[in-house]
Amino acid sequence: FELHEDYWKMHNSWDKKYFSFAFADFMPKLNTNNPEVREYLIGVSEKWVRDYDIDGIRMDVANEVSHLFVQEMRKAMLALKKDFYFIGEIWHNAQPWLRGNEFDSVMNYPLQNAILGFCEDIHTNAKDFEFAINRCYSMYSRQTNRVLFNQMDSHDTMRMITRFESNADRAKQALALLFSVPGTTCIYYGTEILLEGGNDPDNRRCMPWKEIEEGRFDETLSFMKKLILLRKTHPALRSSIIQFNYGGENADGKKRLIRYTKTAEDGGEKIEVTVNCSGKPVSIVNDGTVLLSKKLENGKLLNDGFMYRLIQ
Repeated sequence: FELHEDYWKMHNSWDKKYFSFAFADFMPKLNTNNPEVREYLIGVSEKWVRDYDIDGIRMDVANEVSHLFVQEMRKAMLALKKDFYFIGEIWHNAQPWLRGNEFDSVMNYPLQNAILGFCEDIHTNAKDFEFAINRCYSMYSRQTNRVLFNQMDSHDTMRMITRFESNADRAKQALALLFSVPGTTCIYYGTEILLEGGNDPDNRRCMPWKEIEEGRFDETLSFMKKLILLRKTHPALRSSIIQFNYGGENADGKKRLIRYTKTAEDGGEKIEVTVNCSGKPVSIVNDGTVLLSKKLENGKLLNDGFMYRLIQ
């Protein structure tokens, strides 16, 4: 499926007859500062809650509608369901929408770019990754970071496994990083089996249910279930307390070897996360309990491997 070169260039928006999203005539922009527009759209949303008992709404391109509309939508949804979940798609710093009276959370594309960028780009090192992560979590307050909507791929981006040229080990490293940082971890459908797909619309392929039922993805599904269980049962992985560790073969942080310690909010449990993209095996300290690992052999973490180690 390919879009014709003139697909986005239709005469009405290009001739300035009316505004549209991405200059596409079939996506006209509505004036959400207009009370009648807000009333209509909120009424449609209220019907979905009343008639179909939906639990949440994701607002697409949320930075291109008025703040007043978002505020009124939130009030209307919470009036119908007190635990309603309201999330916005905003790719950049979204602080103006996260002040308590608009969205509960936003899709955390900066984090996605930080993790995938490190795993994919051989020119980045551990310090680059630390700076990228610190940037992500310094944009917002701690309570906001705890609920950011974290994902590795979506309906708008190339599938993670395709970006990694079908390298499943590299994809599992990215997921290990995702599951060890604060926020709400999201798995886009198909990511649990490392479903491939290029840019939109190829990233929206149908789930291969027959192959799943035949057991062809059992190993990947088992891995994902282990990650989910560890995330749910170990508070250190969900914590916002993170300390990057440098020493030994990566004392200057210039190698593609990530080591950091996650500490539970109560100061108790500690888990060390190690991800090796250095191209060489690295030695692993034997103390502690390995909770989950890939490519850990005889005290060596091989290239494209990772490890969660409980150290306290």
